[in-house]
Amino acid sequence: MSVVHLALVSTMSIQSVATASTVTLSAIAPLVAAAIGMPSSFIGTYVCFIYIGAAFAAVAGGTMVTRYGGIHVSQGCLILAAIGLILSSVANFWCICAGALLLGLSYGPITPASSDILAHTVPKEKMGFVFSLKQTAVPLGSALAGFIVPSVALWADDWQAGPHTMAVIALCVALVVLYHRNRLDDHVDPQSRFSIHTVLNALRLVTTQSGLRRMSIVSFVYNGTQMCVFSYIVSFMVEDISIPIVLAGMALSAASIGGMCGRLFWGIFADRIHSPRITLSILGFLMAAMLVAVGFFTPATSTFLLLAVCFCLGASAIGWNGVYLAHVARIAPEGKAGVATGGTLFFTFAGAIFLPLIFGFIHNVFNHYFESFYATAALCALIALWLALSKTPKH
Repeated sequence: MSVVHLALVSTMSIQSVATASTVTLSAIAPLVAAAIGMPSSFIGTYVCFIYIGAAFAAVAGGTMVTRYGGIHVSQGCLILAAIGLILSSVANFWCICAGALLLGLSYGPITPASSDILAHTVPKEKMGFVFSLKQTAVPLGSALAGFIVPSVALWADDWQAGPHTMAVIALCVALVVLYHRNRLDDHVDPQSRFSIHTVLNALRLVTTQSGLRRMSIVSFVYNGTQMCVFSYIVSFMVEDISIPIVLAGMALSAASIGGMCGRLFWGIFADRIHSPRITLSILGFLMAAMLVAVGFFTPATSTFLLLAVCFCLGASAIGWNGVYLAHVARIAPEGKAGVATGGTLFFTFAGAIFLPLIFGFIHNVFNHYFESFYATAALCALIALWLALSKTPKH
């Protein structure tokens, strides 16, 4: 197997399992809520804790990857994810939140690690497609969680069986990639040191370069929207339109599969038109349209239409990520792809902290999710309009 194929398979496997781990409790949120005696909107707080950890770990991850290598760092992250899943399976709200924080700390460095590996193995003219292909692992992971976790929980008649199963899978993948780490981590810098200064330098880099700053703002909104879809779509369908939880899990999987297809399509599209800005603007308008469409779901909506809309929602709200990451890797200073990715991901994950909380707050005010979807759609449309009217910076 060539080093490019090996890098792609390894990073996709790691990314899919890491993502599935963070989505595990969202896929069975109504069951967990009933077990701990809280409303299903508690999942917004859970997601907040995940991305508090992820935001800071992502910035640190860029520096850690330079020192230890992407595969070494990813292995440690998967082991930490397994511990977080076990802690999240304790039927206590604060234990679940502590598990979420560990999951966030494990998730943050994964993308900087994979970006560093791919930036050293993939030709620049193919980055849009390859990075988008790698990022299909994110919706793939969510699809796996949507299929596996509710089914295992119902089969075992115990919601805790879901996170336990995902913990075992995470440990297995961490063991498998052990055999490839020396080949893929051959460009580490033993002289690099992790410090507060290096973390601040990563944040300074992305806030002073106009292209990276723009990607930070866009990813803040788009990733927040993506996490609202992941976190609330199951609860919305079960509580507001009264469909079975297994069908709601299928809807989550449909959105995830749409995201996989969308990431491939949009990566190729962005490479063809040579404009990530226009591509991301189009995606923002599509997100807004699909979020409004979800708001029109009723108990009478056919299963086919429901899954079709969720597929299209995923193709836009989840399909943007590869275009963003490839563009960041392209415009980053030489040898700084991991650091630049980690710096922008601080803001990306910050969106996943604040937007789900606001989404949940709107739900608590109106007592259903429709207004939350409409408000998120309006925000996506505004960002898309800003991108359409702005100029592409020279770099």
